[in-house]
Amino acid sequence: MSDSLKVGREVIEQEAKALHALAEGLGDSFREAVSRLAGASGRVLVSGVGKSGSIAQKVAGTLASTGTPALFIHPIEALHGDLGVVGEGDILLALSKSGQTEELVRFLRHFRRLGAAIISICESSTSPVAQLSDVVVEIPALGEAGPLSLAPTTSSVLQLAVADALAMCLLDVRGFTAEQFASFHPEGTLGRRLLVRCEDLSHQGDALPVVREDQSVAELLFEMSGKGLGMSCVVDAEGVFRGVFTDGDLRRLLTKAHSPVELTISEAWSISRREVGSSVDQGTIEASALAVDALAVMRAQEISCLVIVDEKRCPRAVIRMADLLREGIADPAAEA
Repeated sequence: MSDSLKVGREVIEQEAKALHALAEGLGDSFREAVSRLAGASGRVLVSGVGKSGSIAQKVAGTLASTGTPALFIHPIEALHGDLGVVGEGDILLALSKSGQTEELVRFLRHFRRLGAAIISICESSTSPVAQLSDVVVEIPALGEAGPLSLAPTTSSVLQLAVADALAMCLLDVRGFTAEQFASFHPEGTLGRRLLVRCEDLSHQGDALPVVREDQSVAELLFEMSGKGLGMSCVVDAEGVFRGVFTDGDLRRLLTKAHSPVELTISEAWSISRREVGSSVDQGTIEASALAVDALAVMRAQEISCLVIVDEKRCPRAVIRMADLLREGIADPAAEA
């Protein structure tokens, strides 16, 4: 009975050695491939058959998400009508371990008739696929990792590594930014970090709890219970923001006052808090601020919400930590 841990380590070690050999062997053909892909006026069409086709689909997605318009095209489907997707200025990135895959070779022959350039990733520069290509990026022919050395393992890893390297070089050449990446991934973690603003997740209008500091705690409780946010904005007689009264303030008040409902909010505030109104600016944020920045502020100040005020410093919305966490917003500093 084989030792699965030993076999697993051997496979990974073989693939790691192959990746090192690949990195050491990259040369002028890789530079030329990057140059041609970056200079293409159209899309990058990525193609392959079998496991190479699966890698090609992933590569097309990586390119498209990092600023290089790309599309996977299946060689067989292309031979039966999909060649119609090829446009002026398109360039083909073909993946094949041996460079002899019959369906891919037939496809490349027809593709060349359209006058478009072909870049291939394969093991042999003398293979049919390589001969039909304008640029060939060779991967080392080191055999497949595993007991039988039959299933595509190492070769697939090397194809993916070359394609990832091409994609990252293109990202660098194009000056692609994290903000651009986020715009292509609006529902991903990075997209939420860089795109979601405080105003997108805020409670405003009738949903915003607001009380005057001269109102009673009884009226405060009614407002907080009715809006269900676990807090209420507190304003002065002119409606200017003074701060927030939270569930935490209420709990502290109940432990310190015998008849809290008879107190004014200002009186209750002075009992439940050490400081009142002295750091109001720390509890506000701009509507256009990133939600992830709001979360960082809340964590730094150890508070659970921030208020968005208008030009007269009257509260117009509130954003809570609970809302940010529920929406999957997380600040990098907290994750480090």
